[in-house]
Amino acid sequence: MDVSDSVERNARPEILVIGAGIAGIAAALRIRALNDSCGITLADAAARLGGKIAGDVVDGCVVDGGADVCIGSKLRATSLFAALSLGARVIRVNPDNLPTYESRDGELCKSPTTFHGELLTFREGVRELVDVACAALSDVTVRTNAVAESIQRTDDERWITHFADGTSLLADATIVAVPARAAMTLLSSLAVPAAKTLEEVAYPATTTVTMAWDADDVQSSLAGTGYLVMEPSSAVSACTWTSSKNPTHAPRGIVLVRGYVRGCGLDAVSLVRAEVASTLGVTAPPLFTRVYEWPAGIPVYPPDHDRNVSALGDALAAVPGIFIAGSTFHGIGIPDCIHSGECAGESAVTYLAARQIEEAA
Repeated sequence: MDVSDSVERNARPEILVIGAGIAGIAAALRIRALNDSCGITLADAAARLGGKIAGDVVDGCVVDGGADVCIGSKLRATSLFAALSLGARVIRVNPDNLPTYESRDGELCKSPTTFHGELLTFREGVRELVDVACAALSDVTVRTNAVAESIQRTDDERWITHFADGTSLLADATIVAVPARAAMTLLSSLAVPAAKTLEEVAYPATTTVTMAWDADDVQSSLAGTGYLVMEPSSAVSACTWTSSKNPTHAPRGIVLVRGYVRGCGLDAVSLVRAEVASTLGVTAPPLFTRVYEWPAGIPVYPPDHDRNVSALGDALAAVPGIFIAGSTFHGIGIPDCIHSGECAGESAVTYLAARQIEEAA
């Protein structure tokens, strides 16, 4: 029996994007920009779209839960930048060219490492990028809380994805844009041995803690973007002086600070408060606190990652109709993820067009 008999077959060609982080969202947007007739489904295991891009606005303060900047030259080079008119939304990070510091034995000194390019953010934080992108999704079916468990090829050379809730979805092309372990599971279900190398990608847990104070409670000048804690044993790895780094992210008279804690499940608030008290002398209770835990944080690649991804790409060339995207494979920065998603979307559309020509012949 054809395995596609158990799922509904649509008249128009379908593309499934598994993973609705910014890479998956960018893939869906690029597909729709290039093909206005195919069906697109964007599925994610989480309850919301955006992956590790999260945030909030609290009492006029912009709180980024994950990434808080984008490399300007890379973001401007994406198709999404022009398509969403992001030029009117982005703002420059660190407009006063303040230095970054390093903390060594409790003392702050200017960091010898300086980024000379343009860094960008948005007036409501990086989450604004996801909100704008999601609002632009046209004629796209979005499925949240949809855990993809396996992918199987049908007798008519399409792809059926099975989800944990017992449902299945048939597609002519599928893009896998999920974290490494999930990607390894899905690609291994297609008998792609090269996918095994994805287990070497590590995801250290991290927690971000953002706090706000009345400026009168902060005696330090905070004339910088923040500091990195150089002691590897420190529970707190860095501290961003958000209201100095991004002045538009806090009302006048409010100091906004974000601490980064190594790991999850810790008393991250107490750890950051102790760090701020020790380094900046701030002991007053904060006006508010926001905590974001990331049990699987930013991916850390093994030394041979590029070679592994290249080998995986070669293996997938023998599995037509399956494409990969996202920070698991092609870089951890937001613009890198967008570019990766757009490339996968373009490849899927090209494949679909070639398949339609072949079927019509």
